[in-house]
Amino acid sequence: MPKSRTAFALAILALVLAGGVAVAIRYWYAPPARKPGGPLTGVEIATLVSGNTIKGPKFSEYYLPDGSIRGREIEDTDEEYLGTWHVEGDRLCVAFPSHDYTSCVSITQDKDSEYTFAGSGSPGKRTVIAGNSEKL
Repeated sequence: MPKSRTAFALAILALVLAGGVAVAIRYWYAPPARKPGGPLTGVEIATLVSGNTIKGPKFSEYYLPDGSIRGREIEDTDEEYLGTWHVEGDRLCVAFPSHDYTSCVSITQDKDSEYTFAGSGSPGKRTVIAGNSEKL
């Protein structure tokens, strides 16, 4: 085989091998897929809350992309409060210094924009609304 054909064949072989190695690396290091109906992964949680409003039965909270939270209680006082959020593993963690409250929860989608937040207490139902719907 002439040198140019040999070099070409070796180049093709190298590309095929490199592609195979890339696929193998992706297979071995890809994050595990979530089970249908199971808790959201950390990446899914960050995507879900960042830049969106979470409404519970007594509050609304806007989760800013920078990791801060602006909230408002919807009961007697209509009090506004501040907090922070981050994702640890596959859990959403929040801290509200004014309420002396910290918690990490897993999140499971119930249907459409309705979710269950489950942590150390009893699970709570929440609605996620795109953007800062409450102007917090």
